Amino acid sequence: MKWKLIIALAITIFLTVNIVLIFKGGGDISRINYITKWTSVQEQDLLETLPSAGVYIPKEEQHIYYDMNNGRFDGFLVEEGDAVEPGAELFEYSPADINATRATFEAEIDRLRKEITSIDQHISDMKSMQTGLSTIPSRTTRTAADNDDKDNEAAAAFNTNLYISQSIERDIKDKEWEKRKFENEIAKYEDLKQTSDANLMQLAVTSELSGTIQDIKHELTNPVITIISNEQLIEGNLTEDEVQQIIPGMKVFITYANSNTQINGTVDKVFTYPNEKPEVGKDSTYRFTVQLDDQLEQADIHGQHVDLKIVTNEVAQALTIPAKALKKKSDNYYSYIMGAGGLLERRKVEPGLKLKQTQEVVTGLQHGELVVMERPLFIKANQPYITRMAPSKNSKSSYQELTGEEIFKSIAKGFLAR
Repeated sequence: MKWKLIIALAITIFLTVNIVLIFKGGGDISRINYITKWTSVQEQDLLETLPSAGVYIPKEEQHIYYDMNNGRFDGFLVEEGDAVEPGAELFEYSPADINATRATFEAEIDRLRKEITSIDQHISDMKSMQTGLSTIPSRTTRTAADNDDKDNEAAAAFNTNLYISQSIERDIKDKEWEKRKFENEIAKYEDLKQTSDANLMQLAVTSELSGTIQDIKHELTNPVITIISNEQLIEGNLTEDEVQQIIPGMKVFITYANSNTQINGTVDKVFTYPNEKPEVGKDSTYRFTVQLDDQLEQADIHGQHVDLKIVTNEVAQALTIPAKALKKKSDNYYSYIMGAGGLLERRKVEPGLKLKQTQEVVTGLQHGELVVMERPLFIKANQPYITRMAPSKNSKSSYQELTGEEIFKSIAKGFLAR
């Protein structure tokens, strides 16, 4: 039994000495690192997404109102569920009231024109009388001042024809002013008559949307007709935490249940007031809408449910490594690089976005460099490394698969290795 104890003691001493040499030995001692798992730095687009759910709703609604001032209601021209296009007639006003109003305007215009004709005749008669005065010799009369006033007993001459002519002139001007007033009244009624004619041409109220008649109120309570558009929005709800992460303009990936079909959209609106009155002890939800990048051809999809992925962060052409290839010491991050010269390099890196097991590296690494996946127990930087052999890959076909650039890089590494 003593020889077994001696052998065990010898093995223990051997291992202890080697361990001490590994960790405490001088710079002259070189140790080879055996690497079993490694990968290359990749370049890819990273998308951080927030899953959510939504439902299709109409993008627009048009509410049609009945105005009794425009005339009596004559009847609906559509039914619920009918498809309509812009310009489609929805309901009509009765022409009876409009025709009666138009007849009133015409009667008033006729009356005013007769008044103007009468004024014109009167003005013509006054001008004829004024002309006739010029052929009659004028007469001059005298008037005495008050007999009690001796200083004003002088007589004044008075021209009768001139007085009559001036009176006629004033009368003509008054009649011309009255004529202009009647002409303005006629212009007003002509405008009203044109409006009535336009109303007769527009007895039917028309649609402004391409959509579907959703509701008709036959009791004529406004809005009497509701139209929903064929264009769609997607509506969803966010939690209190989620609403702080989402802003308008973010990309959205839209998928259907039990389908691989995906369409793209954009966050349209985010409502920062809750759907219901806030209550203590009850979580609030917030509405948001998604605008489709391309409208679907099918129209009857109101209420269809979809799954959403909202892109909250995006990095294009990011350099990435597996998350476990990133090491941390204190506040610094680093990775072990398998150098072209056969030495293992410990390099400081700056991490970026992390998605599950994929880590973005902002600085410190280059595309295509080899990084150690897991740190071996006794790995040491600035020391040589070896990897396990792969005889199955050392074949003629494997060399034929290499590109000219890869062959050149391999030869250059061989010359540069010590």
